[in-house]
Amino acid sequence: MKVYISGPISGSTNYPQSFEKAAEYLLHMGYKVIDPSTIDPPSHLKGDVTFESWNYYMREAIKLMMDCDRIYMLDGWEDSYGAKIEHMLAKELRMPCLYEVEDIERV
Repeated sequence: MKVYISGPISGSTNYPQSFEKAAEYLLHMGYKVIDPSTIDPPSHLKGDVTFESWNYYMREAIKLMMDCDRIYMLDGWEDSYGAKIEHMLAKELRMPCLYEVEDIERV
């Protein structure tokens, strides 16, 4: 079963650690993990923080998400425009949503 990780990336300095920690946890739980934070941009967008680069990343991320069985929402997703779009899309498509906050509280 494939799970897509969704959470804040733009404006976050520690997103690589957040996504990596979530990936380790989900792999331990037996999921195949799709991590959109590892998407490589084309050379003309490297280091670009404009709408053009955000648009590129969202389009690529949603393509990856559509190949998954469920979505895992990182803490703080509610403050991320892109993660809110992914969450809304998951809900509309009746994709099961898992939440990092709930997992932390269970541990």
